[in-house]
Amino acid sequence: MNFLDFAANNGLIIDRLYQDGKWHRVSTIDKPRKKNGAYLFDGRRGVVKNWATMENFASWREDGVIRANVGERQIKDMHAAQREQDRKHAQAAKKAALALSSAELGGHAYLVKKGFPKAAGLILDDNLLIPMRDYKTNAIVSLQSVSREGEKKFMPGGRAKGAVFRLGPKTAGWTWLVEGYATGLSVLEGLKAMYRQDAVLVCFSAGNLQYVAERVGGNRMVFADHDRSGTGQKVAEATGLPWLMSPIEGEDANDLHQRTGLWGLVALMREAL
Repeated sequence: MNFLDFAANNGLIIDRLYQDGKWHRVSTIDKPRKKNGAYLFDGRRGVVKNWATMENFASWREDGVIRANVGERQIKDMHAAQREQDRKHAQAAKKAALALSSAELGGHAYLVKKGFPKAAGLILDDNLLIPMRDYKTNAIVSLQSVSREGEKKFMPGGRAKGAVFRLGPKTAGWTWLVEGYATGLSVLEGLKAMYRQDAVLVCFSAGNLQYVAERVGGNRMVFADHDRSGTGQKVAEATGLPWLMSPIEGEDANDLHQRTGLWGLVALMREAL
């Protein structure tokens, strides 16, 4: 396996490979519009990091994948990069907690657009705020804000890896994993219609869904987005869990819900169980 294949297997998109032994930020499969990955490569050895899906750096050299044996300077660079990322994460978590504490419950145009006119969310400066919590500790790590027009933004510097927003009962029979908030609301409505005491974990991205799915226990189901890139299905299959998605390309669970009504969504969910 060459270095480009190794990087791709870890989700990095490298359009131009630099062999100067310096860090370069690149896009990732789960976040193609952002530079959420990084690599360094000197022609013989390399290191990669996908900030959304990897806890640690992964190293490579010509004779195969290794855990160490990178140069002392590269190791120092890795540690420095990790410290800087941790600092940004901590700072963003504080800002997110402050914003969430300042928000008020209310309706929002985005919720109406997505078919939930009676739903209430945390509103600040006319934006809907969705808390992002560590899947294990439940601590606030970041937030996602959604404008009235549906534009979504994450807290700059916030940690997305392992971040979720839980919907449904605290004690659940099954856990359903989804990417987006509106998708989660639709799946939760379907579960209520089936009188199921299941929970929904909003994971905010396909890559993070896979990361979380591998770490939460119990009975799990993935409701994948049927995106045109095929990422949703690839990630669902990679989890090794039972999964389902809308039969229509370009639809997620909320799109299906709005197109067919609640019972169309429920029918698909029942087939998967």
